[in-house]
Amino acid sequence: MLAAVVLEKTAEKAMKAAERCKKADLIELRLDSIRDLGPATLKELIEKCGKPVIATNRKSNEGGFFRGNEKKRVGLLKTAIDLGADYADIEYSSQASSKFLIKNKKNTKIIVSYHNFKETPDSIKKTYGNIKSLNPDLIKIVTRANSAADNFRIFDLINKANDEKRKIVAFCMGHYGQFGRILGIILGSKIAYASIEEGNESASGQLTLNELISHYKLRKLNKNTKIAGLIGNPVAHSWSHIMHNEGFDKLRINAVYLKFQVDKLREFIDYFKNLNSLGFSVTIPYKIEVMKYLDKIDEKAEEIGAVNTIVMRNKKLIGYNTDCQGAVMALKEKVSLKGKRAVLLGAGGSTRAIAYGLMEENMNNITILNRTIKKAKDIANDFGCGYGSLSDLKNVDYDMLINTTSVGMHPNADESIIPSNLIKKNSVVFDIVFNPSKTRLLKDAEKKSCTIIPGFEMLVQGAMLQFRLWTSKNAPEKAMKRKVLDYLKNAGNKN
Repeated sequence: MLAAVVLEKTAEKAMKAAERCKKADLIELRLDSIRDLGPATLKELIEKCGKPVIATNRKSNEGGFFRGNEKKRVGLLKTAIDLGADYADIEYSSQASSKFLIKNKKNTKIIVSYHNFKETPDSIKKTYGNIKSLNPDLIKIVTRANSAADNFRIFDLINKANDEKRKIVAFCMGHYGQFGRILGIILGSKIAYASIEEGNESASGQLTLNELISHYKLRKLNKNTKIAGLIGNPVAHSWSHIMHNEGFDKLRINAVYLKFQVDKLREFIDYFKNLNSLGFSVTIPYKIEVMKYLDKIDEKAEEIGAVNTIVMRNKKLIGYNTDCQGAVMALKEKVSLKGKRAVLLGAGGSTRAIAYGLMEENMNNITILNRTIKKAKDIANDFGCGYGSLSDLKNVDYDMLINTTSVGMHPNADESIIPSNLIKKNSVVFDIVFNPSKTRLLKDAEKKSCTIIPGFEMLVQGAMLQFRLWTSKNAPEKAMKRKVLDYLKNAGNKN
């Protein structure tokens, strides 16, 4: 179920917010945030919701705003029960209050919740057992993820509750926990909490109603949903989930694409090998490191020395590289590659893939420039290219300039890897950064009458190739591209 969180300071604003929750299954009323709430107003507010209500009156040391004493706090929850609230949420740390509400719940279901805003403790299973002994209708456990691996303890807890036929809501807060909010629903967590709009989140890492419904197709997820996603750090800037989930939806494939912010790569790979996975995209900084943890690597990816796509087949992880073909396809849509002299800025996995792709197109005049010359030299030696430092660009003549680094990526959109005076007039400038859609480098190049190619084009081409590898079906390119373009248009209108 999908619960929209109403977090407002006045009853009037809360009622207006409830009207914007029509797409939700439940509405959580954060009573602790409403300053002018009395029995009559609460009755009107519950009736105004027009759908099942979770009454929550969170105390301050549990991340809430209630200022009165415990008797008044619990009294307001008891009033909500008397008024027919479908659920009442009470903290496990208030055990006497929990027992009182469970005893006097009438037709209301009681949620006993545990929150840890600092970590996911090793003792979390013990906490689960203690809450279970109170016999609530729903156990809620929310912790902070300081590592992607913290989610795994929560997933194991969900599986344990399922085995014991206990209803549970469990997830992690924070950037590392965001993917777990969705994956938890697939594994059996009963409620996903969402903000009504961006900027009004009740907890770190909370997604909006629109994101969960439109971008992740949450309503269509179930225990048989296959998992795919982007492995990287950071990943918040990515739009890949919007494209792939639209593709899965259009072709009625029961799969979801998530964004995995990963800090311990091997631990992540080992855990997900045992899940119902299609495979993964791989981005900065893991395109080279991930090769160590795969069962097999495609010949082309082996020659490139970098993997950006993993396919799960019979519990085996196979590595591919679609950056190479995706970049070349994006370039060839705009320009002829024949006889061009190219400069690649950077020395990572994407640099290796694009250099390989250009050489396959018989472009042999390639120079790799990087802040650290040794890294540029290592790639140049592998591919027979020229190399140097970024400052050498002023001495290199080129027709095509390609940024393969993350410089200029959101939120650092004002940055460029080179000063504008080093951009050659009328050249071709390609930036693999796709967020923002037009980077500072591309804006500077446009002023010099250059042919510009945004990273979005490479992202789309690569996504189509990945989709085919995972599903053995041709991706619905028009629908996937349209979905992202609509998103970008709407995002632009907000700014």
